Order: sequence, then C-alpha cells, then structure tokens
Amino acid sequence: MAVPSVINIQRNHTQEPWGFRLSGGRDFRLQLQVKKVQPGTPAEGLLHAGDAILAIGGTNAQNLTHMQAHQLIRSAGNLLQLTVLKEHFGDLGNVKPKGPVKFSPWRHS
Repeated sequence: MAVPSVINIQRNHTQEPWGFRLSGGRDFRLQLQVKKVQPGTPAEGLLHAGDAILAIGGTNAQNLTHMQAHQLIRSAGNLLQLTVLKEHFGDLGNVKPKGPVKFSPWRHS
C-alpha cells in the first residue's frame, strides 16, 4: 500500500513558476494529479507525472475543483506544501486522446 508523502517546494520569488501542470479536479470527476513537470523548475525532482495530489497546504484536495486547487497553489507564496501519493497514476505525460474530446466539465447533463 502506498504511503502519502509531504513535499515542500521552495521558489525564489512569486513570479517564478512552480513548474508542474495540474490535471483533474471535482469538476472533471478525476483525482487531482500532476500531469507534467518542467525541467529546471522548483518542482523538478520533487514531483513526477502521475503523482496524486491529496492535500494542498493542509487543505484536503479530494473535493476541490481544478480552479480551487489552482488558486490554492497560486496563493502559496514561495513555499508550496503538497501531500501526494507518488506516481499513483503512472506517467501521464504522453497520454493523449485517441479521438475528439467531447467532455466539458462546465456543461450539465
């Protein structure tokens, strides 16, 4: 069974990007996760594609929408604390849809 890890990412100033792409969220009906990590950024070596994000700065991420998670990350200042399950989803960096994407999280069925 995987054990959650607390990751602290430090950056020099608030204008510097953290260096990772976020995917999922309650509005997408998917667990928040790291989609991609950019080389040469504060997140490199700490986060990996496929890491499931369980908490952002002590806030449980299970019921957050993508935008709520994005706002918590943006407002973290120069120290971002994430609780993650390492590579829970495997490497999703090269996953692409095989056909047209028809899902829109903003449209209600």
